[in-house]
Amino acid sequence: MESLSFPVLARADAAGSSSSTPSWMEARLKVNTAMVSNYAISLAALIGIFILGHWARRLAGNASRSVIFYPVTALSRSLRKLFLRRLPGFTSVGHAVVVIIYVAFNAVFSFWQLDTSKKGNVASRFGWMAAANFAFVVFLALKNTPLAILTAYSYERLNSLHQIAGYTTLVYTILHASVYTEFFITAGRIYILQEHIVTAGIVAGFGMLFTVLAGMILKRRNYELFYIIHLALFVVIVVTFGLHRPQLESEKALGITIFVAALWGADRLIRMGRLAFNSINNEATVFPLPNGGTRVVIKKQIMRARPGKHCYVWLPHIRKFETHPFTIVASDPLELIINSHSGFTRDLHQYASNNPGATLKVSVEGPYGTLPDPTDYDKVVLVAGGTGATFTFGLAADMIRRLSPDSNKQIDFIWVSRSRESMNWFTQHLDNLVNHECAPKLGLKIHLTRANTIDSTPASNSGLLPHIFADSEPKCSPALEKEMQSGSGTDSSSESLRERDPEKNNNGSVRGSTSAIDELNLPIIHGRPDIKTSVREAILSADKNERVLVAACGPTGLVDIVRNTTASCISVDGPSVELHCEQFGW
Repeated sequence: MESLSFPVLARADAAGSSSSTPSWMEARLKVNTAMVSNYAISLAALIGIFILGHWARRLAGNASRSVIFYPVTALSRSLRKLFLRRLPGFTSVGHAVVVIIYVAFNAVFSFWQLDTSKKGNVASRFGWMAAANFAFVVFLALKNTPLAILTAYSYERLNSLHQIAGYTTLVYTILHASVYTEFFITAGRIYILQEHIVTAGIVAGFGMLFTVLAGMILKRRNYELFYIIHLALFVVIVVTFGLHRPQLESEKALGITIFVAALWGADRLIRMGRLAFNSINNEATVFPLPNGGTRVVIKKQIMRARPGKHCYVWLPHIRKFETHPFTIVASDPLELIINSHSGFTRDLHQYASNNPGATLKVSVEGPYGTLPDPTDYDKVVLVAGGTGATFTFGLAADMIRRLSPDSNKQIDFIWVSRSRESMNWFTQHLDNLVNHECAPKLGLKIHLTRANTIDSTPASNSGLLPHIFADSEPKCSPALEKEMQSGSGTDSSSESLRERDPEKNNNGSVRGSTSAIDELNLPIIHGRPDIKTSVREAILSADKNERVLVAACGPTGLVDIVRNTTASCISVDGPSVELHCEQFGW
């Protein structure tokens, strides 16, 4: 990059240039800054397409089957039928298309108006691409991202793109360093690598390398250690990146570093301000749950909190300098159900077990996450695997609470679990649902895939927000994952809550157990569920003028089945179908 300063590069590139004056470098700087501007405009245009598409769909959905919006509706549904499907290696076909476009942008701008006759030009361009992508990486990582409002994609749904942009930045950094190093050695000017500004660039490059390696190795094994390393290395990268190009006027790339630092700093200040405000006169009451769960009830509410969203929780008694994200199960009072896995969640459960009902100083920050409003739909289909029910129970309770007794809206709730003990975590929420005045609008199917076993170890499906690691990856158990992937088993027409008879013990219902869940006389169905048939029947039973929301949370196999089935049910002349998926892991 030009960050090696004019005198240094003039000496270094003398062997490949007929002039040692900085005029040719000024021309190169002008081309590179124009390239970065055009690259930024291209990314902004791509984001703009998503913004326009999001709001066009909202307008078309609100206008129902208006003739004016019919072309938009037809085009949107045709594209979504294709783009929502799962593609191996990607979240969906649409995700793959976005990645391909992003890679294409990088390929084009890497050589846009580039004079490849000089290695210094090539190395400089790679450095500029690294800087531009680094800014994009930070933008995608912002917790308070404007994209959550403009496109309904909050930061956790952008995380996969954040990782891809991070890998891209590292690749360009390696290319930038490698080409320049080879050029200096060939020109007999290896001493230039000892310049202070070059040393700063080398430190920044290794910082990026170790950040990526930490993400690949530590994130799944020890998230807390990964987060500390990730944060510390980010600070090192920003500082050394700035030292690598210290002259603001002559080396305009320093503006990228300032922009990155300002974005990150503003986001941190917002988060710290919320934590400080929400810590005032606030406390959490913790209760142990069977099979490794912990129930946390927080005294103060937070603005805009809705079940299904998530918030970052600070419990200094457990961890003084850490916050962790958890899904909101209820908002009044604010309630979280957390599965113990390792680190923070393990220590929290141990404390709750030793001190049931204890109160702790707490603060929360958020809420985060973008969810469709379930009351905007005529029918809502909720599918949960394991403790993915943390998400779906929140949506169901929120919708039931806001429905009027004479409403015609319906909820189909399908819950699959291996452990009866884990089911007991949600006994209170189930009781609230089945005894609500709008309970007849709820069709509940509970599938127990291991009827005669109770897990002796904590379930590995975490109550943490899917997509985010709080301690380590909230993986689903291999057995449940395998069962979900099969997508077959008990007949989907089995008894639902709307049809249940408390006196009956057939159709898979279980009676006589000492488990708290059985005291509700719910129809627990043994065996593997046919998720594909259940979701398809629920969607196709809706009138073509109705709006249907399908929301799923759980292991990959379950979410993939729901995603592909929902996509196949989207048609121009059918009901309006919206899909929202939360998934364990990144």
